[in-house]
Amino acid sequence: MGPSFVIERLEFKRGGIWYVRHLKGLVTFLVGHSKSGKSTALETLLYPLGLKTTRVMPEVRSCDQLRLVFRVAGTRWQATRSGSDPRAQVLLKNLDRPDETEKALPVSSSKTGEITASGFVQDLLGLPAAVRGSTRLTLDSFYNTVLALRQKTIASDFLGGVPDASRILVMEVVLGLWNEALAGLEKNAAEAEARYRTARTTLSQFKKLRDSGALSDPEATRAEYEQKVREHEAASQRWQKAAAALTEALGELGRLTALFKAAEQHRRKAAKQADAAQAKLSGAKADLARAEGVRDALLVPSQKECTLCEQRLPERFPGRCPQCDQPHPAGENRRTRLLAAASAKVDRLRLKVRELEDVVTAAVRVAVEAEQAAARALADRDAFEGQIVAGARSAAQQAEKEVFGLSRDVAQLKRQTERADYIRAQERVIKEAKERMEAARGARDAAQAADGVRRKEVTGRLSAFFLTRLRQINPAVETAHVDPQDFTTLVKERDERDKTFDDSSVAGSPKVTTNVALLLALRDLGRIDAAVRIPPLMIIDSPLAGLGATGLDHDTSLRLIDTLISIADEPCADGYACQVIAATNDPLPRPYPGVREIPINEGHRFFDHAPPRKN
Repeated sequence: MGPSFVIERLEFKRGGIWYVRHLKGLVTFLVGHSKSGKSTALETLLYPLGLKTTRVMPEVRSCDQLRLVFRVAGTRWQATRSGSDPRAQVLLKNLDRPDETEKALPVSSSKTGEITASGFVQDLLGLPAAVRGSTRLTLDSFYNTVLALRQKTIASDFLGGVPDASRILVMEVVLGLWNEALAGLEKNAAEAEARYRTARTTLSQFKKLRDSGALSDPEATRAEYEQKVREHEAASQRWQKAAAALTEALGELGRLTALFKAAEQHRRKAAKQADAAQAKLSGAKADLARAEGVRDALLVPSQKECTLCEQRLPERFPGRCPQCDQPHPAGENRRTRLLAAASAKVDRLRLKVRELEDVVTAAVRVAVEAEQAAARALADRDAFEGQIVAGARSAAQQAEKEVFGLSRDVAQLKRQTERADYIRAQERVIKEAKERMEAARGARDAAQAADGVRRKEVTGRLSAFFLTRLRQINPAVETAHVDPQDFTTLVKERDERDKTFDDSSVAGSPKVTTNVALLLALRDLGRIDAAVRIPPLMIIDSPLAGLGATGLDHDTSLRLIDTLISIADEPCADGYACQVIAATNDPLPRPYPGVREIPINEGHRFFDHAPPRKN
């Protein structure tokens, strides 16, 4: 038997006040009519432990916090969880060690290796987190299978209706049949079988493609591949030659471009010099025209009219002014000197103009020649680029395109050639996979054979306890058997054939009886087999479902209640008996020693009318 698991009380906080429900005694019945809130209370009992599959009803969501005080193997613990936020952390504290720090654990792990609140409690109960394939056991797995029978499934589904893989693994764990080494061998064998099947399927699909003509002849493919390789090598050589020719042409184009740039630079310089010479010539001609104007003004004869009356002046003696007749002996000499100076300046400027005209002529000739040289250099460059370079570039690009096309062909033919050898290679893979599969199967089968003896022995004893408990509830049962592989049940009643759980009834008391009897049998077996790790706690919601209040139904109800209560009579290995918490619609038919009834009705709701906690 696993360590004892006893619930002492459930506390909940509303409006800043803590309320409490004590679960005194090892057998407690919540008694009340339908929709009175019994199932809500039972669903809430283990919610503070971090379970994720319990149904959170409005009464729970209205609580600020819920706290469960419980004992595991005699050690007192308390678990506190938010009612309004089920994802909030759970606080776990060891009440027997008040100095120990309270643990704050998440409901769900967000990173590898992080322990959850339910995982911590699962470890307290000694229930390993067994894994097989995609199935991983959590506290919820055990709760839904062997800890609780819930109202929605007790009368219709076998052991909570969990998936077969989860139920089988839970039963193996609680019966002490789960072997981690065997699980590893089973996993290795399954993976080896999957690899073997995959290899065979792949080869079969390949052969279908070959037979359909989708794959070419291997020898023809290999010959074509070799021919394409030779063509690729020849094309590569042509590409290298074309690339070399293009490189040489581009070098010559660079040289012609450099010559054009030099000619263009010389043209611009010559044009600039011609413009400068022309500007100097224009300036000299302007200076000459002004000098000639001054000279021509001095060549005009002396004035013969009066500047006042404009009448002709009389003849004056030499050396006297023609107008005022004053002595003026140097007058003619000054004009003569000015005229001589002006004439000399005109001569100098004419000489300068002729020189500049020669300079302009030479500069224009140089500019024209530079223009022609630049035009020739540009024409040579463009002609070379348009003919030689373009041809070399086109040849190189064509050679490159041919090489890359052949590269694709070679790669494709290489893959086809490799596929041509695929069958032999895949047959070797299949052979090796088969050998590994057979070796893995052999190791697994040997371990399973050794484990099978223990499995049959345990399920045989479980079947005996199962039959005893069934007969306590229904004396008409003659035989009962628990399958050693999937742990399904086969029950035979008097004058009837053997029936599986699904065949026993559509729903109702036969299925309730099977579920309850099997959970009781597990705990009976746990008392005599230390390897069985079944938690002693049982939460049974509506064990009398499908039973009436008169006749045979009434007698069956009494026997079922007596059987449930009897499981709490004997102590566990650590000194604490199994605890049973159940819910029924009707009060118990008679008083039972040590059995407590908690009425649930409109005037005494589980949450709304709970007494405040005494500090």
